[in-house]
Formats: sequence, C-alpha cells, structure tokens
Amino acid sequence: MLYLDNAATTPVRHEVLEAMTPYLTRWFGNPSSHHTVGEAAAGALGDARRRVARVLGMRAGDIVFTSGGTEANNLAVKGIALAALEQRGARHLITTPIEHESVLESARFLERFHGFATTLLDVDGQGRVSPDGLATALQDDTAVVSIGYANNEVGTVQDAAALAAVTHERRVPLHLDGVQAAGWLPLTAPALGCDAISLAGHKLGAPKGTGVLAVRGRVPLEPVLHGGGQERGRRSGTENVAGAVGFATALELA
Repeated sequence: MLYLDNAATTPVRHEVLEAMTPYLTRWFGNPSSHHTVGEAAAGALGDARRRVARVLGMRAGDIVFTSGGTEANNLAVKGIALAALEQRGARHLITTPIEHESVLESARFLERFHGFATTLLDVDGQGRVSPDGLATALQDDTAVVSIGYANNEVGTVQDAAALAAVTHERRVPLHLDGVQAAGWLPLTAPALGCDAISLAGHKLGAPKGTGVLAVRGRVPLEPVLHGGGQERGRRSGTENVAGAVGFATALELA
C-alpha cells in the first residue's frame, strides 16, 4: 500500500511505540496513586509535560494533555471564553469561517447557551486573515480570538505574530489551532505570540486520542471536563500516561 494521507493521520512511529510500551505494561499505574507503580507513572507524566513545554518554549505548568485536537480546541474556545464571561462579563469572540468544526461548533455552543456573539472575520482569496480586519473586529468585551495557524483544508498559513500583536495591544487572548502546523512550521509560542495553541498527536506519529492544549498560566481557563481535578483542575480524568509519553516523543522527533 502507498499511503499519501498524512494530513489526515500518520502511522505511529517505532520510537514512539517503544517509548510508550513500559507505561502500557510494567509501569501501568494511575498517576494519582501513592505507591511505586503510580509514582512511576506520575514521574513519566511530569517528564512528558516538561518535554512538550521545552519544544513549545513554555512552562511545564502551561501544558494540558487532552484526548486530541478537537478536545484541545473545545477547551481553548469554551474555557477561555467562559472564564472571561465570569470575570468581566465578556460575551464576544472572534474566529473565521474557514476554521475546523471543533472551533466553529464551540462558538455556536457559546452563542446558544451563554449568549455570546461571534464575529467571523473575512479572509482573502487564499484564506488569509488581515491584521487590520482583526483590529477592527475587536471589541471591549471580546473574550478570545481563535484562528487556525495552518488551515486543515487548503493549507493556508497565517501570520500569527502579526495577529498576536493586534490582540496583545487590546489584551485579548489569542488561541491558535496548530493541529495541521505541527511538524511543519515553527511552534515556539513566544515567537508566534499566541496565548494558547492546540496540537494533536496523530498528526505527528503519536497515537490517535492524544493531544495538548498549551495555555499560558496567566490566561484564565474554565474546565470543560469536571471530576477529579487532574491537570491542575483544567481537565479532569485519569491521565493517559503512555499517550503523553508518546506525544512528547513524537513532538521532539517532529
């Protein structure tokens, strides 16, 4: 078979599978358990978090492991918006009509259930967002701007730094959907200027069902999943330790 669809998903790399195997077999413990097997899992999870943070130029505490890009985008759009609603009554968000459905449906959810208004920025004939257009669209109650770093259909790459300069001037968080960019474009958050970025492991040679939302610690984030308070209270659920190790390995290799 000749496979030519890596933009949809990639095979798991051998190095990734080897890195994951110990945490699927011998060190299979729950990282919240206070015994040898659990503490080994917790150590591996913490190491994976630091490795991902190093690649992205962020702090380990900024990394939230998720089940993939869709969950990361949902957490970014809903989580940042709902935190802004609670803190300052913000009910406006900005995105574009060419985003992944996980972003657009999150915006529609906020409209239906929380009274948000969404501005869909115009894009040019190649799918690019104008920084001037973004500046015009920003409002005093804009909670978050969410834009795809690289488009999942046509591959358009946005000038993230120019967009970030606009949002930072107005002190509005910028979320980048970086799922299609990982492995192909620079991901260092300080250079991009973004406040949050979503990534998916299966685009990088890690298994499906692994992902990351990297969000700066200064950005308030309301959890979407509630329960045991894992991931510093931002994403409850027993962590996928092997998946996190695999994701970190794939990201470093990419």
